Amino acid sequence: MRHLTCLALALAAQVAHAADSPTVALHSAKGEPPVVEVRGLTKEFVARLKDADAKGRAAAFRVVVGGGTVEEQLARTPLAGSYAFTDAGVRFEPQFPLVPGREYVAIVAADPNAKPTLTTLSLPKPPPGPRVSVAAVYPSANRLPENTLRFYIEFSGPVARGDVYRHVKLVRDDGTEVKEPFLELPEELWSADGDRLTLLFHPGRVKQGLVPREADGPVLEEGRSYSLVVSDKWEDTEGRPLLSGAKKTFVVGAPDDQPLDAAAWALAPPRAGGDSPLIVKFPKPLDRAMLDRVVWVVDAVGTRVEGEVTVGGGERVLTFAPKRPWGKGEYRLVADARLEDPCGNRVGEPFELTDGTPLAARPRRAPTERAFTVR
Repeated sequence: MRHLTCLALALAAQVAHAADSPTVALHSAKGEPPVVEVRGLTKEFVARLKDADAKGRAAAFRVVVGGGTVEEQLARTPLAGSYAFTDAGVRFEPQFPLVPGREYVAIVAADPNAKPTLTTLSLPKPPPGPRVSVAAVYPSANRLPENTLRFYIEFSGPVARGDVYRHVKLVRDDGTEVKEPFLELPEELWSADGDRLTLLFHPGRVKQGLVPREADGPVLEEGRSYSLVVSDKWEDTEGRPLLSGAKKTFVVGAPDDQPLDAAAWALAPPRAGGDSPLIVKFPKPLDRAMLDRVVWVVDAVGTRVEGEVTVGGGERVLTFAPKRPWGKGEYRLVADARLEDPCGNRVGEPFELTDGTPLAARPRRAPTERAFTVR
């Protein structure tokens, strides 16, 4: 078991413990996110917990978001994560890092014949940073296809989560607010760093021939203009409103049903011995978030080249800067088969297939590659 150093933390027991009761604490290895650890458990209990399924483990030991009454906490959905075991304890590693300043409750039912023990935990809250603002909205173009699938809103820092859809609206050029344009998911689509929100247009109103589109009309109509409006009442994690609201106005063009054509990508290879970037130009904008994570470079033997991807030019230009100077030789630009444009079209495959095959049922394609030479 790795050495754990106890964090400086605010730890308050919600229920008093007997001298021989298990102890609950937040711990973190140096440079690692905090974990919740329970010590002082019997070997028999740890063994039963280890053999239990996910539901059984959560019944015996789980971590939930704090706040509310004891009854509400006991009924709350556990945080997602994994368990690690020792002879006399168990450690819960949250899938997503615990938020400083937010209260969490560890619920331990070491004795099935007694009430569970609830312990309130919290990480110290750092001093507030600068006020948060909307940093960017993607796609960034001021003319978008009618069948655009999603928007990304990037913030300069973390904002409050939960019921985010009340803070954004889509307004048509006649001043009418589009009714329920977004797919309102219980699990909001945030990036790992918490600074980017994905808003999906309701797919039933984007794809042709589906009942929601026939009943409520398309979200976007060719020839009209719209504004995506972000409210300045949206608060950051410090409870402060955004520095200012944001509005992105755009005109809607014809639907884009053309698959991506990798042969049309223009590559400008760098010179050997330097760290100038590889420059790739696309015939049309591609999905901003995907470009960051599903495009890379490999050398002649297939080893991935370490480096940094930068996206610009209205999502039409990608650069790859190597961590070390380029060596002479053959390289390949690789794009995962998931790479899409804002309308969901992929390499060699449009989003809307005439045979009606759903995306999930289509065979998985191999990554796309484009060779280039560094001289």
